[in-house]
Amino acid sequence: MSSPLLGVLRGFSIGYAGLFAFGFFFPFLFMAMSLVPMAIIERVGTSRNAATLVTLIVIAAVLTITYTLLEVIRGQTLERMGTVVDQQLTRICFDAFNRDKKNADGTPAQALADLQTTRRFLCGPSLSALIDAFWSPIFVVAMFFISAPFGFLILGLLALSAVMSVTTHHAVSGHLKAAQRADMEANEFALAVSRNAETLRAMGMLPWLTERWYGLHRDGLGWRSVAQTRAARLGLLPRVIQNGQMILVYGLGGFLFLEGQIHIGVLFVVLMLLMRAQGPLQHLITNWNSIQSFVLAARRLDALLRAVESAPRHLQLPMPQGPLVVTRVVGGPQGLEKPVIQDVSFVLHPGRILGIVGPSGAGKSCLTRLLVGIWSLRRGTIVFGEQDLSHWSQDDLGRHIGYVPQDVEFLPGTIAENISRFDPAATSEKILAAVEAAAIHDIIRGLPNGYATRLGTGGHILSGGQRQRVALARAIYGDPRLVVLDEPNSNLDAGAEQMLGRTMRALRDKGAAVIVVSHRISLLGFCDDLLVLNEGAVQALGTRDQIFNRLPRFRGQTPEPTPLIELPRTGTYGP
Repeated sequence: MSSPLLGVLRGFSIGYAGLFAFGFFFPFLFMAMSLVPMAIIERVGTSRNAATLVTLIVIAAVLTITYTLLEVIRGQTLERMGTVVDQQLTRICFDAFNRDKKNADGTPAQALADLQTTRRFLCGPSLSALIDAFWSPIFVVAMFFISAPFGFLILGLLALSAVMSVTTHHAVSGHLKAAQRADMEANEFALAVSRNAETLRAMGMLPWLTERWYGLHRDGLGWRSVAQTRAARLGLLPRVIQNGQMILVYGLGGFLFLEGQIHIGVLFVVLMLLMRAQGPLQHLITNWNSIQSFVLAARRLDALLRAVESAPRHLQLPMPQGPLVVTRVVGGPQGLEKPVIQDVSFVLHPGRILGIVGPSGAGKSCLTRLLVGIWSLRRGTIVFGEQDLSHWSQDDLGRHIGYVPQDVEFLPGTIAENISRFDPAATSEKILAAVEAAAIHDIIRGLPNGYATRLGTGGHILSGGQRQRVALARAIYGDPRLVVLDEPNSNLDAGAEQMLGRTMRALRDKGAAVIVVSHRISLLGFCDDLLVLNEGAVQALGTRDQIFNRLPRFRGQTPEPTPLIELPRTGTYGP
């Protein structure tokens, strides 16, 4: 199976090939630098000539500056290439993860963290070390030219480092995967606690939750500690040899000097070449955790990018004009063996309001999620405006749908941005029209900065009823053709509920199809039709009056909404 990530990097093949070719010159520059100490010992030590010493120092300075500049150029090139990779993939990864989570592994934050891990590797010192390691055999050849025993010494040390690198990879990969899973669970748990901190603090749950989170966090630390311990044990022998390589070089060089095979000054050259040849491999061994993290992150990114590539490309369809036709729909949450919704069928024409009622756990919210395309159907069809829901692009379909979920949340931004769905082409007229239709002028007036008041983390806190009313304005922004409201009045008082009913009827009169889930009889009085759901199946379907007269639990209730009550409002709302 091809790698989408590798396909992206293929576009930088010339750049990476140039960097590899560029790395060919580094060994020769370093070898030239290492010859300077030997020249000082041999020439200046015998001639006592200050001019020769100055000349050698100047040569060494030029070589050092050139070597440093080349390293800086390589680092800047890698950084620019990493930035381009980030620009090409960030939007794709963020959009892909939030669009379809059924095959996703982790969270959107994890997906972006994987991208950053990949980017850091592709433009960081580990990739430079890999390039340098590729050209390390040049030092081996140079050592054989100096003396065959030195050549075999460096060859043996490099082979030992390579073997230990592979061994370390296989020894710690499983532990690092377990550590990342534990860290992911701990982060998800911490975010869930943070979102509900006020409620949890009020119920005295924080001490227990802190211990629960620390247990997950400790698991990640434990697995990481095991991986580091194993890596440290496996790296003990190479480290001992590395620390003792000066003794090895001087000891071997001493014997060769006594036999007249080398000059004593050669030992400085050999030691510098040995350290430079081993440097890249030692870096890879020391930073093996980051390399392993890159491999795991790249695999997850590949899975995400494959999902993007395999996703169907939808045509842009015209605005839906026909009815919403639901035929024998079966579905529910992903991963649940038994579907919640069982064989549901109905037709909702434009300009009609359908109320969905039923006991708790009957599947009402699940049905609304299927109707707006949040969850995929297991069986059946949903046709909206003569087009099957699956034929629509989610982005195009979403512009014709308004949705108020049970749990309303807003994104960090102004209240105007949230109402306009963060539409970059939003106009003041469209925002004001949504505010007018939802009748939330009183909320806007009570905010400290009006439409510019910031919501979300660190922003203004809206009450439960305010959140539902602002969410209604967001749902009807842009005049959608289908509006689905899931318990939109659960936190509303009588006056606000009547304004909600008036908004529903205004939407109906403009030709929209409206679906509302509610337990309150008063709101059902605004509906034209009712669907009674029980255990995921349709128990009854008909006009409002038919259902009120047919079912015993509705009989005797007042189907008509009560007159609109103007309740006094101060314009100031607390959380």
